[in-house]
Amino acid sequence: MDFLPPTLKKLKAFDELLHKEGFSLDEGIGLQWADSSIAYDQTPYDVLPFMSPGVDGIHVGLLTDFGKVTDLEEAFVVCVHPMEAPGSLKLLARNPKEFVDFLYSDRHLMMLYNFMMIESAEQYQAMVDEADKDYEESPELAEARNRVLPMMKEYMGCERIKNVYDYVEDVAASRRGQIVLSTNDGIGVALLNKTDADLPIYKVSEDDDINLDEVQAFFASASIESKLAFIRDAQHAGLINNESPLKGFIMSELKKMGMDGEVERLKSLDW
Repeated sequence: MDFLPPTLKKLKAFDELLHKEGFSLDEGIGLQWADSSIAYDQTPYDVLPFMSPGVDGIHVGLLTDFGKVTDLEEAFVVCVHPMEAPGSLKLLARNPKEFVDFLYSDRHLMMLYNFMMIESAEQYQAMVDEADKDYEESPELAEARNRVLPMMKEYMGCERIKNVYDYVEDVAASRRGQIVLSTNDGIGVALLNKTDADLPIYKVSEDDDINLDEVQAFFASASIESKLAFIRDAQHAGLINNESPLKGFIMSELKKMGMDGEVERLKSLDW
């Protein structure tokens, strides 16, 4: 967890303080600290996991844009739901500071748990209201949350997000303004090199087999951004696995691009 930026280190210090008081972030808001060992095949190779609710492999991590984002205080926060493939990913916050505000505001982690089914602010609020009724029957859970959230606000300087659904939609819009190529996972690829060159796309579908010779020919002349878009789409389609020679090729190409961290994270997914 050495990679944690200052905001998340402060959040971790707050959690340690809570433990001394007999509470924890896990008890108060439902998240615990995690590391790269929680990554699944659906975890983008340029995402650094750091927290999890501890169920169904769900986790959140920092999006490095394949190493472009060197100041992780500026990294988007991504939520990964491995069991919901292919709709596994959601951008939850523009940066760690806003992620802390998101945690303070997302009652019952409703958006974090259910982003794949929430389609409006009204639906989100209705689900929160229903969960509030369940909390009335769990006084211990309510007590922990009611103790932790005020302490979190004071320690972290949290600001309440008035409309969590609209905020998450704004995050997605901010990301769309950053990227030069869209990808099927909704994350996209940001510009890595200043160029006026065309950015061709190699279309990938989970229903089609990959012709490795064609992919190699594409990579021989494609821009870095086009290569990374292919990698995102191939991962999203579940085509990069131990049973396919594509995995070895992708690891080799990532290494050529100097993306050693991504290579190690892909290699670690050997089951």
